[in-house]
Amino acid sequence: MNKKKSAFTLIEILISVTLLSLVLMALYQSADTLRKSNLHLFEYIEQSSHTLKGSKTLYRDLMHSDHNISINTDEKFHRLTINKTTHSIHGLSQAKVVWLVYKEENTLLRLEGGKYSIPLKNEEQVEIDVISKNIELFRVYKSKKKSKILAIIKIKNRDAQIFMTQNLPLKPIASRESNRSGVIKGNSKPEINNGNNN
Repeated sequence: MNKKKSAFTLIEILISVTLLSLVLMALYQSADTLRKSNLHLFEYIEQSSHTLKGSKTLYRDLMHSDHNISINTDEKFHRLTINKTTHSIHGLSQAKVVWLVYKEENTLLRLEGGKYSIPLKNEEQVEIDVISKNIELFRVYKSKKKSKILAIIKIKNRDAQIFMTQNLPLKPIASRESNRSGVIKGNSKPEINNGNNN
């Protein structure tokens, strides 16, 4: 009895390899599209979270400030100067904070330090934090009674973030001095320390 041996022909193998390569190409394209989509989503979420953190920082800067807040509206973007705030992200007890938009890539910056002026001088030490780039709108408005401030931040291809601070303190930040009993007192006028601890 003759037994017939079944085997693949060369044409069948070539067809199988071609079909397999087409399937693998389609799977690779799908995986690449999914990877790019996830990367784009991650970048969007990261930028949004950075902007949200920046808005929270600005809100805290304002709520912990005294009444000495100035807004420069002469330029395309507003410049906010908070002369004294107890909210510091660099460990200062009281800080002067300036929010401004730098021309290069329309970068929103937060400057924090002791006594300094704009433009900065070489000897002045200031911490500069980049909040976000590609700023289209940065506006700050103060109410007539100076107890409310409206802030608007708009980044390119993003929704504008708008918030209002209410019940801002209308008096300067009181300097704190501890007496011998350990009670902390607030003084409306700052005292000059001449080096004597009497």
